[in-house]
Amino acid sequence: MCKILKSKVYFFSLSIFFALSFSCQKDNPENPVIDPIDQCAGVAPILNVLSDFDCQLNYDYKKSIEIVENPNKTGINASEKVGKYIDDGTNPWDNLISIHDAPIDLSSKSQLYVKVYSSKAVLLKAKLEGGSQALEVDVNIETVNKWVEYSFDFRSVIGKENSKVVLFFNAGQSDGKVEDVYYVDDIRFESEVINPYDPCASAIEDLNVVSDFECQQNYTLGNPEADPKNPLLIENPYQEGDNTSNSVGKFTDDGTNAWDNLLIEFGDNVDLSTHNQVSLKVYSTKEVPLLVKFEGGGSVKEIWSTIDVANEWKEYRFDFRTVDITNTKLVFFFNGGQSNGTSEDIYYIDDIRFSVWVDPCLTVSEDSSIISDFECQQNYTLGNPDADPKNPFSIDNPNKEGLNTTSSVGQYTDDGTNAWDNLLIDFGDKIDLSTNNQVSIKIYSTKEVPLLVKFEGGGTAQEIWGSIDVVNEWKEYTFDFESVDATNTKLVLFFNGGQSNGTAEDVYFVDDIKILPKDCSAIEAECDGVNQIVTIISDFDCQQNYVFGNEAATVVENPAVSCQNRSSNVGRYVDDGTNAWDNLITEYGSAIDLSSTPILKLKVYSTRAVRILAKIESGGTPSEIWAEIDVVNEWKEYLFDFTGADTANTKLVLFFNGAETDGTAEDVYYVDDIRFEN
Repeated sequence: MCKILKSKVYFFSLSIFFALSFSCQKDNPENPVIDPIDQCAGVAPILNVLSDFDCQLNYDYKKSIEIVENPNKTGINASEKVGKYIDDGTNPWDNLISIHDAPIDLSSKSQLYVKVYSSKAVLLKAKLEGGSQALEVDVNIETVNKWVEYSFDFRSVIGKENSKVVLFFNAGQSDGKVEDVYYVDDIRFESEVINPYDPCASAIEDLNVVSDFECQQNYTLGNPEADPKNPLLIENPYQEGDNTSNSVGKFTDDGTNAWDNLLIEFGDNVDLSTHNQVSLKVYSTKEVPLLVKFEGGGSVKEIWSTIDVANEWKEYRFDFRTVDITNTKLVFFFNGGQSNGTSEDIYYIDDIRFSVWVDPCLTVSEDSSIISDFECQQNYTLGNPDADPKNPFSIDNPNKEGLNTTSSVGQYTDDGTNAWDNLLIDFGDKIDLSTNNQVSIKIYSTKEVPLLVKFEGGGTAQEIWGSIDVVNEWKEYTFDFESVDATNTKLVLFFNGGQSNGTAEDVYFVDDIKILPKDCSAIEAECDGVNQIVTIISDFDCQQNYVFGNEAATVVENPAVSCQNRSSNVGRYVDDGTNAWDNLITEYGSAIDLSSTPILKLKVYSTRAVRILAKIESGGTPSEIWAEIDVVNEWKEYLFDFTGADTANTKLVLFFNGAETDGTAEDVYYVDDIRFEN
């Protein structure tokens, strides 16, 4: 006979012994099973299918379940018809029940499958009962408004003669409505691997993958018995960017416990002889420290990193080439060492795997102009690693933004109490500065200090002082060593040079130390806030401090920008070459102070090789000095030493092609940076 259970809860009665199912339909004319549509004519019952709500209608049902049109024919369920189950959400144990006339045979098909379309996230409990040992299995419905297939493993009650299948939606809760709706389909028992629903049926096990939360779930993550929520396999909530996988892991971390972790116990030594790179993808809502650690047998090895990208997937890699191969455990500490989170901090993870180390610099050709970029171009030895292995060493860039986004930089620890502590680079040979003569270095410092760069070790030493004038961000500093003695063999960097006001452990981060050709592009002058320098007559930019008496020098664009003169603007002087003493005169209006700056310097660009006379006069004993313009069609700087000249003179006069009348009425000379120096 066919039994239909009548109780306080809604129910349906199902039978996998279909010899009786059709007679039950006849015995209950007031609750007839919907007649199959024509396309189901002649379809034989499939004994393991409780219902697919199309051709396999192998049960009696009451008002709690009805056959309706599929509300969402997409994804894994394009069926025309599905079951609509109305649950009393105020009754924590309202259920959908199937009672069978005989014990359910689980010997070959022990996995219960059901497709569910739910409008809210709830706990779904499946239970087998009615025999000698009942079993409940829970899954979380986390994906809403989408068909998802859930499975329940009942292998442990094979042979226990259970005859009832019960489904509890929103199990144990009474926070719903009297008529909560769930759609179900394809309720059936299957073997452990099913086709065509299982996309992993043909997947080949790859033990180098710890878990991809899909077809490769090869090791147990965490302790599911002690903490079944960690990590939880869910649908990828952010299927974009670097991770478009369908499924990922959801790890709940106790952010108030500094050392809460996700532990993977391999149960045997982890062989890292070839596959020694650990990687995983992480989606986090905040930037936190990430510690990865091997332990459990040999020497412990840990590597710190930072989850430095929030609200998007990013892959993090850890190099464990030096790990003891007798370790058996891999541990991940999210927000490691910190207790500033909450007891329910969420991190999404995916694709935890081991891979082979590949040298990223394998195809990079050496560029000897780069001293070190702390990555692929580390072409010279910095410091003395035998005597001081901590200086400098390559670390993760502590501030990967702005001017420097490279992954690795150098960390240099300076003894700030030693005024001349330094970072020395010994080239072991003469440094050729004939073309590459500009030293550049990127620095990240927490304080403003002097910076001295020096060449020494063979010829005449030369040094240039600068200043680290930007803190808490990367800045590139350049030093022009155009006139350095080419026999020197060493480059020395003095951080906080000449000072002893630091500590014994002052830290500076450095990167991209290079010796390159000088940048000869034009420099646009920024004159806001520039103070007057009275020793400069004119640079035709910000320092135009004295009057040219005959107004013959006008500001024009530099006609030949070069390393010798990068100024955007220069002076254009038109000389009457038929007049032997035509001149460019500067009126000081007071005595020219030559006491500390007696040397006149100026840059000249001329198309002719002619003589030039510089003269000071008017007020004291005149003094004049001749020189030869011996370079044409290039900028060159000329010097006139007025040491010992009368300091009462008030005028400076320049005679181009002085004393000669072999020019034209409009000979042109370009001048720049006219000044007195010591």
